[in-house]
Amino acid sequence: MFKCKITFDQITYGPKTDSLESSVAMAYAQELKEKGYRKTSNAYCIVSRIDREDWLEVLAKQMRCSVAHFYNVDGSGVSDHWHDHYVRCYSKDKHTVHPDILKFIPTYF
Repeated sequence: MFKCKITFDQITYGPKTDSLESSVAMAYAQELKEKGYRKTSNAYCIVSRIDREDWLEVLAKQMRCSVAHFYNVDGSGVSDHWHDHYVRCYSKDKHTVHPDILKFIPTYF
């Protein structure tokens, strides 16, 4: 599926074995999804989530614009693109997981 560039001792969440049963991997993935984690790196098996309530203000400050810039014109809220950008670039709440778990975790878009 993809080339993984980590060793099993670099895993920070979940089992560190060579292979996992599908049901075990799905259970860990479900737990991570419920906590709000999304896939941010296939190669390094990293999952991240939004780590603070004022993440839009942090993003606006970093990009030197207003918070309103991130909202969709149709009134549907903040685009998943901005959620994804924040967790990839600014979130400090990250874990390295087993590749078998990673394949069950979605991205923001």
